[in-house]
Amino acid sequence: MKVAEWMTEHLHTVSSSASVASVADRMNQLKIGSLLVKEEGEIVGIITSRDVRSSHPNRIAADAMSSDLVSVPPDCFIWDALQIMEEKELERLVVKEKDQVRGMITREAANVCMSRMIDPLTGLYRADYVRVMTEYFLEVEQPFLFLFIDLDDFGKINKRYGHQAGDDLLKQFAKRLLDMKKEPYDHICRYAGDEFIFLTTRSNLERNELIEAITRPIVIEDAELHASIGVFTASDPSTFSKLTFREILRQSSLMCSNTKKQIS
Repeated sequence: MKVAEWMTEHLHTVSSSASVASVADRMNQLKIGSLLVKEEGEIVGIITSRDVRSSHPNRIAADAMSSDLVSVPPDCFIWDALQIMEEKELERLVVKEKDQVRGMITREAANVCMSRMIDPLTGLYRADYVRVMTEYFLEVEQPFLFLFIDLDDFGKINKRYGHQAGDDLLKQFAKRLLDMKKEPYDHICRYAGDEFIFLTTRSNLERNELIEAITRPIVIEDAELHASIGVFTASDPSTFSKLTFREILRQSSLMCSNTKKQIS
């Protein structure tokens, strides 16, 4: 889920002295939307199909290009790269490592990657997203809370009211989680079925308030649905090298199951 996995390393360039008309011809020939502009062997800018359309054909690439190369490193998360493109209204980003151009990531490629990570029913990320973020926090020694959430007696709701009602309930609960989300602290996914994960770097002072909000009952017709939570607190960076996502998931889900047993 890093840019390096989705970027193209096969880059096409054009001389800064090339005419805009020749740039357009080259883009059409290669069926691409941009070319890196070189001058004396160095990349000095980028010219896009938008630049070509807004420039006179007789102008040179150096006049029509953008010299402000917005770049990201290869280890940038794909969702962060996409956010930059959306904020700056760009269709592509140059990928640079130690001032060397390694490739290019397009909005199209980023969107394809993101579409594979989104749960179509709830609009939340799939499990792999939270796994990657958990492993990242362990790597950079960022303390976090890992909340494993399981909806109680969800199967009974499906049997009593039908699967459509069950789906509506999952979407309603997912919206609740999204409404609680605080950037850039929270990362949420639908793990599987009626199970969710809320990963956060908020302070422990907000922990009880967050758990209370998540476990507030959801009313469906004449029934109330509750959620159980298993909490894993990763607060001591000296232990992070021994932790794995799988172990954190195991402990938090076990805690969640024990909570269910106590309630029942």
